[in-house]
Amino acid sequence: MSLNTTPAAERVHIGIFGKRNAGKSSLINAITSQELAIVSEQKGTTTDPVYKAMELLPLGPVMIIDTPGLDDEGELGA
Repeated sequence: MSLNTTPAAERVHIGIFGKRNAGKSSLINAITSQELAIVSEQKGTTTDPVYKAMELLPLGPVMIIDTPGLDDEGELGA
């Protein structure tokens, strides 16, 4: 099975968790070398998880997950 066809269930899942505006989305963008997650000064911009399937050596196929802030109590989170 190639890396491009590996099902999500068979990938190592790596989630980034933390408070709102802690830099989780910026970290995801740096890891993926893409502007995948929205980065903003507005707290709570990420309201739903963002998933990216990719290869991360030496692990192989992984699923990177950007999550909303654990303290998502802002206007956007509502």
